[in-house]
Amino acid sequence: MKFKRARMLTMAVALAAALGGCDLASNSPPASAAADQAAAPPAAAKSAAPAQACPSQDFDAFLKAFAEDAQLQKSYTQRPLQSETIDADADPEPKPVIAMLDGDALQFPLMPSAQKQQADGLVMSQTELNGDKEVMLVKPDTDYQLSFFFRKGECWTLYRMRDDSL
Repeated sequence: MKFKRARMLTMAVALAAALGGCDLASNSPPASAAADQAAAPPAAAKSAAPAQACPSQDFDAFLKAFAEDAQLQKSYTQRPLQSETIDADADPEPKPVIAMLDGDALQFPLMPSAQKQQADGLVMSQTELNGDKEVMLVKPDTDYQLSFFFRKGECWTLYRMRDDSL
């Protein structure tokens, strides 16, 4: 887990550095292109074309299947995926880094299986806000805290990840 976290942080920091210190990396079209696409559904509403049928409309059943199947994670993860991390090496203090991940930047599985969670001593909790679901994985007595955010459409879709670990 620490390697995966370090790899995500390294990718986010490298992306921010490549953009000249910008805190936000985005695949958004320029304003003129955005105006042309006003009638089209927003990119944020898109997800990868599902290769598998939605495992369940019930979130708990969906989440169980999602955690156990990397292919299902690929099918029900929005592209690009908003990734939020903390740049612990920022000066004078750590700062948040937001990146939009797609293609090779998305390393599946994004969420560990129940067996991996148990082996790593992770504790899962869920909250709901306006119909969206937040699933948090924490390792007690450490700074490890990873959150996954899901939205309901035709099926549940992972649209954002946040790693608050330092």
